[in-house]
Amino acid sequence: MKEALKYVANYNQKVMVEKYIQHYQSGDINAHKDSQRAWVKDYGPVVETNQGWVETYIDPENSRAYFEGLVAIVDKQKSEKFKALVVNSEKIIPQLPWPNHMEKDKFLAPDFTTLEVITFASNGCPLGINIPN
Repeated sequence: MKEALKYVANYNQKVMVEKYIQHYQSGDINAHKDSQRAWVKDYGPVVETNQGWVETYIDPENSRAYFEGLVAIVDKQKSEKFKALVVNSEKIIPQLPWPNHMEKDKFLAPDFTTLEVITFASNGCPLGINIPN
């Protein structure tokens, strides 16, 4: 992880990797949580990466998680198509077949990217990855 610090693209990625290092050295769960806080602030990276105890796929109490690590690159062409959907979503949402009171008062547009996963390591195998959850 110390080597990875040489290749971060911005401040949020730097904080994320530093917090990973702190977590792996100390076992401090708060350092891991801080790494995730930095990760969700990193909008539109070209290379997407995340690691840690993230998903609780098989635990009915949602407390025990798999350790996962992933590295992916953004598919810019597909992402542009979905970005158009997000841009037009305020026009599309009112046409959906449910009453307006079921929607939030203000639409919060997501940062949507399509990823090509380079590597995914876990003791489980999800059918897809939806990040951030």
